[in-house]
Amino acid sequence: MHSILQRAALALVLSALSFTRLAAAGTPALQAPLAAVAQAGPALVALGDHGVVLRQRPGGAWAPARQVPVDTLLTAACFANAQDGWAVGHGGAILSTRDGGDTWTLRHRVEQAPVLLAVACLGPQRVLVTGAYGTALESRDAGQTWRPLAIGQGRDADLHLNAVVAGPDGTLLVAAEGGAAFRQVGDGAAWERVDTQASGSLWGGLRLRDGTLLLYGMGGRIVASRDGGRHWHRLDSGTRESLAGATQLEDGRVVLVGSGGVLVASHGGGLDFAAQIRPDRQNLAAVAPRPGPEGGLWVFGAAGVAGQAAP
Repeated sequence: MHSILQRAALALVLSALSFTRLAAAGTPALQAPLAAVAQAGPALVALGDHGVVLRQRPGGAWAPARQVPVDTLLTAACFANAQDGWAVGHGGAILSTRDGGDTWTLRHRVEQAPVLLAVACLGPQRVLVTGAYGTALESRDAGQTWRPLAIGQGRDADLHLNAVVAGPDGTLLVAAEGGAAFRQVGDGAAWERVDTQASGSLWGGLRLRDGTLLLYGMGGRIVASRDGGRHWHRLDSGTRESLAGATQLEDGRVVLVGSGGVLVASHGGGLDFAAQIRPDRQNLAAVAPRPGPEGGLWVFGAAGVAGQAAP
């Protein structure tokens, strides 16, 4: 089962499955295990188990969304702009919002209810969703209709498709299990497998401001490409803990988080990394910059959301 959940499983620890009320930025907000975070204009939207969606209010406080039509694990979200977004999760659920994540509508249930692991907003009309056992589908009319995609071929057809990241020229890349990744050819009707130089499952991806692509995942693996995903080389993360989320700070540094409370940060203006462990050792699934006078990071995982000084 854990192989199906992939990076979202890092946010779920059995001892933390009950809801609690914690203080965030001085204001109580409903918290639950969180699996992902997305940027909605100037705000953040986090989501996770029990269908919980948290929106960051002005001033930094977090509060639950008013309406979410599912109570299962939500694994990923994206926003085309400050108002229009999409989320996916267990049971093949695809949700949309038109008010920045405050209210959500169930737009589609994928046949056979697979675990969905990633969603990419590719414009005002186009959405790409991927998930377990090779599940991939796309809408080009804002969710009115969906068409299946065959991303992996042959022995790769059933690989879990864990994350989608767009290269600097808009070409899409899908990170998968077993170190596999697939690069879009043309308009997306065809995909090619690329050699990532990684052997373990890749759970996430990030495009840096200079166009560099990063993929990361099991065992602390990080690989980088500077040519839009055609060629890759391995980086030393400084840890063997699995990595599940990443962000780039305003100063250009890259921060990744993962299992056992690990935080991995680049230094020296490049992609040289050093790792540290949070004292609580809670599994972390996502990370985002924390704007405002406090600065630092927001980290998301088994214990909900917490502030964190930048490494």
